[in-house]
Amino acid sequence: MKKTTLLLVLNFAVASLFAQQVISDGENTGVNWWQAGSTAVEYVDWHPKTGNPSAKAMTIWISPNSDVWSGGGLGGLNINVSTYNKISVLVFKNVAGTVRLELQDGGPNRFVSANYTTPGAWQKLEFAIPAGMGNITTLLIAPFIDYPLATIVGEQSRCFWDDVIAFNDTNTGFSNPSEMSNRVITKTEIYSLTGNLIETLNGDLKITNTILSKGLYLVKKQDNTGFETCVKVAVN
Repeated sequence: MKKTTLLLVLNFAVASLFAQQVISDGENTGVNWWQAGSTAVEYVDWHPKTGNPSAKAMTIWISPNSDVWSGGGLGGLNINVSTYNKISVLVFKNVAGTVRLELQDGGPNRFVSANYTTPGAWQKLEFAIPAGMGNITTLLIAPFIDYPLATIVGEQSRCFWDDVIAFNDTNTGFSNPSEMSNRVITKTEIYSLTGNLIETLNGDLKITNTILSKGLYLVKKQDNTGFETCVKVAVN
């Protein structure tokens, strides 16, 4: 039964694999966030777990004297805008308000915003990638962009974020569907959440003799263009 459950979960992950790219998960991917503005980025394991049981998340602590655009930046990216049309971010704050992403492609910087409406809970925010952008190389998050910082007290000053993911919104379709149809999976790797490689498989995901213990795993796939994607899967 355990193996059957695993196969069903992984088959679902494979079906949607090319529809998303993990940009940052706080644990194994995108863990080089740098300080933007006047507050440092920390990686913590004591973030609120309800709604986001991940091992770690990113956090900042802002003060009344901070720049309103303070947050975190992540460079060295290559987000293919012909494949993905949105970016999602899990956010936890104790105040409502606008969260802004700054997207850079080597040209004029682009800014996109989403409204955080559920103080005290994790909320998945979605940001549309602006039309006409080149591949995104740098991303910055400003979680307090419109908040009156002079009024901030206590835990209102804290923001967590996690699971930054580029994905294709199937309601609007791929920018270049033919590019996706030409991709062939050449390698599948299964990792523990601590980054230990458990198994490498050639081609598409075929598990016949592998039984994994209950828990979360990372499945990374590489296609014939060298493009890699990674998703978390659960074994029940």
